[in-house]
Parts: sequence; C-alpha cells; structure tokens
Amino acid sequence: MKWERRKKPESKVVDLPPSDLPVDYLKLVEETLSTSLEKGLSELKKTHPAAHFASKGAIFSDEIIMAVTLSQGENRLAATTVYGSVDFNPLAEKPKMDDLLSINVEAIASVFAVFLDTNSPEKIDQIMHHSLSAIEEAPFDWTKIKLEDGLIPVWVKLDKSNPLLDELTEKWLSENDPDYTKNLEALEEASQEFLEERLEAIKAAKSGGGSSGPMGGGGPITH
Repeated sequence: MKWERRKKPESKVVDLPPSDLPVDYLKLVEETLSTSLEKGLSELKKTHPAAHFASKGAIFSDEIIMAVTLSQGENRLAATTVYGSVDFNPLAEKPKMDDLLSINVEAIASVFAVFLDTNSPEKIDQIMHHSLSAIEEAPFDWTKIKLEDGLIPVWVKLDKSNPLLDELTEKWLSENDPDYTKNLEALEEASQEFLEERLEAIKAAKSGGGSSGPMGGGGPITH
C-alpha cells in the first residue's frame, strides 16, 4: 500500500518503505471498532450485509499511520477510509508505542462514530453513497483533533479510497513490470541502510549513558 504521508521524511531518502503493523494487531483493531461501533454497523448492514472494517498500518521513521476502511463487501469497489497519524520518535521513552497505536485507533473510531450514528441515519447514507463534497463534517485533509485526554497530538483524514484496489494494483505491477520491482528493491535497500544507521545511533546513545531507547509495548487496546 502506498501511504500518503502527513509528515515529509527528514531523511534524504524520500518515502522509505515503512514497517507494516502485524496482522494479528490489525485484526484486533477491526474487532475493537466492530464492537465499539456495533449499533451503527448493524444499521448499515441492513442495506449492506457484507459491510465490514479492514485495517492497515505502517511505522515510518518519524510517524505512525493507520488506515481503517469501511468496505461494502469484497466484491464492491465503493469504500470509505479514515486515516490516523501520530508523531513517532524511536529514541523517546514516552509515549510508548502501544499508546501511540491506541490513540490512532481512538481517533479513527471517533470519526466513524460521527457517520455511524443511529440517531442520524442520513449520515450513514452519506458516508456510503455520496461524494466527500456532500459530507460537511468530513476532514478532507490531515486535520488535528483533540481527544478526551488530549495528551498525544493526533491527526485524521477521510477519503473514499479502497486500499484493497491499491494492493491488487501493486501486486499486478510487481508481477508484470520489471522496472517497478527494480525500483522497489532499491528503496528497500536504502531503507535498510537508513534503519541500520538509526540502530547505531540508538546503541551510541545507550553506551553514552543516556536513557533513550526504542519504545516498548504495553497492554491491549482499550477504549
């Protein structure tokens, strides 16, 4: 999946390939959203029985991005995707990685909650059938929002893209376009070199007596 970055990479190497979030974690995200937005999703399934959430996520050198797509079904091209983005510093001890991921999920859920409101069925119809121009509250570009705790800055964005189509396109290109594969391999090599440099910087910081280090995990997602 080709990610649209909120932050421009600080590295001289542009758009380094990120690390994908684990599949098991993404499934947990989908289950969490399906549970927390159960009423709205159930209402939607009255007209779109195959509607479901599908999530993706990536860790860049200075940013974590997640995308959750509300799909009308595997055989339907129409979809609505909400993105969440937070700043990331691998040398910082706080906030922890799990906190950053959780705040991203919470922000994305807050956007979907607006449009899956059973008290406003017209909004459910909007998000599934209308263009973005018809959705006045939609964050068309990266928009900073304030959640209840407000401790970690988070940005969200909504569009009508379908990441599944992007994946199918990338798969086709990798199988049929030699130049695409060659360029992708070059980016991966540059990314590996960049990550090795960051790792050496972390080791140097530790050996110098600093307390900085890679962020660790925490508990499960809770909302």
